[in-house]
Amino acid sequence: MRAMTRGAMLALGAALAACGRSEPPADLVQKAETALPPGQSGFWNSEGQAAGSASGDPADYGAHVDDQRLLYWSFDAKPATLGTKPGTPVSPLAGVEIYRDAYGVPIVYADNAHDLWFGVGYAIAQDRLFLMDATRRTGAGTLAELAGCGSVPADAQQRIVGYSDAEYAAFFAAMSPDSREFVQGYVDGANAWRLEAIADPALLPAEYTLLQTTPTEFTVKDVLAAGVYITRYVAAEGGNEFLNIQMLKQLELEYGSRAAALAAFQDMVWLDDPQAVTSVPAGLGVFSNQDGEAAGRDNTFTQMANWALGLPETVWKGQGTGHAAEVGSCSAQAQATSTRAFAKARKGRARPARLEGAATQVRKVLKQLARLFASRDGHSFGFALAGSITRDGGGMLISAPQLGYSYPLLLAEYEIHGAGYDARGVSVPMLPVVGIGYTTDVAWALTTGYSKTIDSFVETTCSTAQQQAGACAADQYFHAGQWKDMDCRVETVAYRDSVQGVPSGPAANSQDYRACRTVHGPVVARDDAKGVARSLQFAIFGRELETIEGVRAWNRAKTLEDFISGVRQVTWNENAIVATRDGQIGYFHPGLFPRRGAGADMRLPARGTGEHDLGAPLPFEKLPHAVNPPQGFVANWNNKPAAGWLDGEGFGSTSRAAGAGQRVTNLIDLLGSRHGWTFADLRAADIHAGTRDPRAREYLPVIAAFRATAFGDLSEVQRAALDRMLAWDRSHYGPGIDLADDTTWVDGPGATLFGAYVDALRDELFGSLKNNVIDPGTPDSDPNNPNPDSGLTIYGRIAGVGSHRFDQSVMDNLVVRVLAPESSGLSVRRDYTGGRTRDAVMRAALEVALSRLEVDSVDGLDGLRRSHPRSQICSLTGAVGPGSDAAPGTSCVEMPYQDRGSWVHRVGWER
Repeated sequence: MRAMTRGAMLALGAALAACGRSEPPADLVQKAETALPPGQSGFWNSEGQAAGSASGDPADYGAHVDDQRLLYWSFDAKPATLGTKPGTPVSPLAGVEIYRDAYGVPIVYADNAHDLWFGVGYAIAQDRLFLMDATRRTGAGTLAELAGCGSVPADAQQRIVGYSDAEYAAFFAAMSPDSREFVQGYVDGANAWRLEAIADPALLPAEYTLLQTTPTEFTVKDVLAAGVYITRYVAAEGGNEFLNIQMLKQLELEYGSRAAALAAFQDMVWLDDPQAVTSVPAGLGVFSNQDGEAAGRDNTFTQMANWALGLPETVWKGQGTGHAAEVGSCSAQAQATSTRAFAKARKGRARPARLEGAATQVRKVLKQLARLFASRDGHSFGFALAGSITRDGGGMLISAPQLGYSYPLLLAEYEIHGAGYDARGVSVPMLPVVGIGYTTDVAWALTTGYSKTIDSFVETTCSTAQQQAGACAADQYFHAGQWKDMDCRVETVAYRDSVQGVPSGPAANSQDYRACRTVHGPVVARDDAKGVARSLQFAIFGRELETIEGVRAWNRAKTLEDFISGVRQVTWNENAIVATRDGQIGYFHPGLFPRRGAGADMRLPARGTGEHDLGAPLPFEKLPHAVNPPQGFVANWNNKPAAGWLDGEGFGSTSRAAGAGQRVTNLIDLLGSRHGWTFADLRAADIHAGTRDPRAREYLPVIAAFRATAFGDLSEVQRAALDRMLAWDRSHYGPGIDLADDTTWVDGPGATLFGAYVDALRDELFGSLKNNVIDPGTPDSDPNNPNPDSGLTIYGRIAGVGSHRFDQSVMDNLVVRVLAPESSGLSVRRDYTGGRTRDAVMRAALEVALSRLEVDSVDGLDGLRRSHPRSQICSLTGAVGPGSDAAPGTSCVEMPYQDRGSWVHRVGWER
């Protein structure tokens, strides 16, 4: 394995030694502002639901439900300086004071850890009781007890890959006393408000009225299970190797041979482009998460691919992947019987409209609950500025976690003071820490790392035929030369039954599932007849909750050294970016990364018989990082962390596999362009990040080169179209957008032409891949695909950008590599042009783009206006609250698209 360079290790040591030595400048004052669209509150009772439904105004659902939406979309923010005590506090427990600022954000004061987090749990339950309930049930695998039998498959998955009650109890016992106080206090506070809400219907969220139930008691296990869920599925990546197998099969069909498929796959899902943009600046170290040299990877891939293509698809999806059979009244047979019985009972009588409407609303709640963390693959940006490039020498930072928009948001904001803690920020309800935020002297950002930490192992199990022959026994697998017993237990999933799809009554029904593990991890799918199974190895298995200790250290950090001490403790893979009062900064790509042998390819499943077993985690010093780099800034937007660090299995809607183009270049180019930054400048940087098209940086030089060489062969309108693109200011955001008038939500000629040309270039080279479905159960992620309902296609997979409408996708990096080979450190392995020259391809695509825009004269170019994309803010449940279909004529609230954080905090220290 390539080690970090000696120079980089010495630099880290020197930087760590210097951390905390200098006193923060006494005359620097912290400045902080935040925005949490659409508002802090996610609570509306039945009365608020009726008022909001009647008026159609989101603000009428309740206080602070919608009071930050226009603030956020204007690129403004609310003041969020630490330590204020606005108004009169509420004291739900002696010694606890909860203030609320003008936007309803709770500010909690207490003398000890238990009471401090009692106040947080109480306040967040006031704001997000139903979301807290749904989050803890999603993590613990008890959602069916609330939502009915339709949630049983998801609950079964969580139980199979999760932990037993005894294991959770052991995890809690192993926590530090302070962390146990955090958890217990949070639970006690949430339960205190829960009892008040149950006693007074006016305090109970409308969702419970609709579901005809009330929230059950919160427990310590609920908090721990929610933490495990978030760290595994938001702050981790992997387990999608069988989608790569499906892609290989479709490429073989498309290109006609196995060899062509293997070549194309490696063009589309590469491991390491030496010219890819990284967060650790070039020259500060090479980091590796894979043994072996690059020269041997082709042979390894070919061998592994040929083996993987022979695996049965029966171990792709199973009970541990959320594909358990429906049970009870949700099964197909029961639904058919119920429908016939209901029709017979009606005898032609129409069902009352009120009942039909209620049933429809409940079903929407259930559907949305199943998708609660559909946006869990976080897409976030953050950057920090060192004192060397700020005006007054203090550090500055912006954090922008991107989890979509909804009523309410998946994040909640609060501030804490007491027991050694002074911090403000956000967290997912049910997680008792300030996950992203700042103290008086330190501010930090988190972005999803996307390095592979979940691996599929294909186990050789004792088949039914072998069992009958006495060669081995049921629940045995072959590993390291011998048959071993799986560790199995029974998990009982309780559920409410349903009547016409609506849950009713108590959770009196149940279904048993066997949860088995091999040495690699939980068995998620198995084919006993064939003697094969798939297990998932989570790098953080059994160590997820250690992250609480690390984040807790951030919540009381006063120096960069304090913060790094916390980074060393976290086990999840969230990029951490930090800035301090005294002008220091850092970037870290932390987590547990097992040492990988050279004999396997991380894009494909590994053999479970032992030869591909992973080693011990890499030491902290060998993980990508940059402390106080000479350039004076660090930035990450889910991009490749450092040179040499391989890109994993290639799935996700980031630009991993990573290339020279990615949305982070918008930040890197801006931050490296000047010195003398002030706190006021951070707003302009936020605008720049949210409105600039990152594709322009890579495509426009290619377009300029094409114009220069093909000028004489182009028509007047074609030359003029290219000129409009080359003169464009690279903003995808229309210059005349007025938030109050959606007829102005249009973009100008340059952006319109450029967008159409990029689409045409992609289609010219890879359009045929729109027909190659690799997972019919997953929606296609490409907004231009004419058949998105067909499922995930190869085209949608490599062109997908998730919520980043204008990102430089994997496909865009590949298109530019085909047209401008010097843009990449990788060569293209096959011809995608049909033997044509670059200019021939680009001319054909230009003709297509102008045809699609219906432009045939120069005069028509300046009138081009595309409709600017819109972000929809919908009800989280879909049935109640703003943006729901609870009343005729209501719908999701629309705002003009900006590529910004779901929560934004801007922090700095200056005179």
